[in-house]
Amino acid sequence: MAVPELRAKHQILLRQTALISAELDAWVAWTAAGSTLARNFSQIEALDYFMRRLCQSNERSVSALDPAGNADVFLDNTLGLTANLIKFHAVWEFFRDRLELRFVPLFQQSLLMADLVSYDCYRTITDRAEALQIIPVQGFRGYPLIGLVTQFSPATWPRGWRPPALQNHCLPVPVIDLPWDHLANPWELLTIAHEVGHDVDEDLGDLTQALQPAITDQMNRAKIPAARFVQWQKWTSEILADLVGVLLVGPAFVGALAGLLTLPRHYVRQISDDDEHPPPYLRVFINTALARRLGLAQYAADLERGWQAIYGEPGPNFSPYLADIEPVISTILEAPLTALRDQSGREHSLSDLIPFKPEYQEGIQDATAKLVAGGLPAGLPIRHVVSASQLAFEHMVGGGNGGGLEGLARRTRQAIVGLAPEPQLGGPASQRVQRHLDDLADRLLERPLEDLGLHFPVAKEGR
Repeated sequence: MAVPELRAKHQILLRQTALISAELDAWVAWTAAGSTLARNFSQIEALDYFMRRLCQSNERSVSALDPAGNADVFLDNTLGLTANLIKFHAVWEFFRDRLELRFVPLFQQSLLMADLVSYDCYRTITDRAEALQIIPVQGFRGYPLIGLVTQFSPATWPRGWRPPALQNHCLPVPVIDLPWDHLANPWELLTIAHEVGHDVDEDLGDLTQALQPAITDQMNRAKIPAARFVQWQKWTSEILADLVGVLLVGPAFVGALAGLLTLPRHYVRQISDDDEHPPPYLRVFINTALARRLGLAQYAADLERGWQAIYGEPGPNFSPYLADIEPVISTILEAPLTALRDQSGREHSLSDLIPFKPEYQEGIQDATAKLVAGGLPAGLPIRHVVSASQLAFEHMVGGGNGGGLEGLARRTRQAIVGLAPEPQLGGPASQRVQRHLDDLADRLLERPLEDLGLHFPVAKEGR
């Protein structure tokens, strides 16, 4: 016969386990057409699939508990189940924190805009990949979920110092966190394109790693000294994400990036052995080099002139690196990659995957003129509306019209929301993605709580 305390423990765990399914049901209901989270449908669909895989394990565990059996076995099993329930809530809390902001009226429109930009950037690449018959092993995840956090710059969640169980490749959907203050300026949403670059790098099977042999070959042929060689290799991931940003949204990305990197001189001109980002001084020139390749030589020259007016000439520290830029970005843009192999065996390049055509920039410039004149652009991708907003911002500030920026922000928001596609973005996860989510869930269940930054409370010894 079961001890009452063990029966009580069993009932508590039954109810705790059932609560999880009830909450997931509620979040799925909020994605119905016309509901608050309709445009987050594909993300919540993937999250629901992933989290219910964890639930199934919990439900099996709680069903197997026998409070009338061996007490030590029961207690050991309850501890394992409790650990899995904590894992569930740790992961779900991470996503819940980002999703629930969409119910706060103050943030709804800004987060909707950010979601739309994220969707447009990510789907532009995945649609092109599918057209080229490039299909990653794990399938494409849902478009990145946008969150808001207190930090200096946007980041694709997470970075290495965050819990190992929540690294980017372990997440059922990618996450991009924006600083809260970016909501003041819709043109700053251009930085999302860089973060999408990181997510696509991951989802296509590690483009950064696939690029390393080509970069190594280029460096060897150019006889680049070892110290610079190592730095370029270390910076590959961030350069790749920047170049993806420029290809997605055009040269306006470079202006937005320069604004973000306008910092005190000792930050901008410092070359750090530990930083995966190129130093800001050099990073702007890397991106203007791509703008020049896209036919925007005057825009690139103007940015470089303004940048040097603040931070000075390259000098001996940066001049050698400036000479390396063209071969480095040519390699990243043009090298055929095994990670971009199509079903016929042909290997594609980054430029094949994300072409930026002259007519795209023409559309952006027309939209810029409309925004400056007080009108609303239409008929172009959402990401390019943000590009036009950035160029309009530069034009207005350059002309001393800072007082008109609130109107520009309002028109940008109106244009983006007006171009929004169908209420539900994306569809159900493919079987390939479901298999990937199954694998992620199984691996998460095997990981110790410490990998989520959590520990069971341990009684302290008395003094």
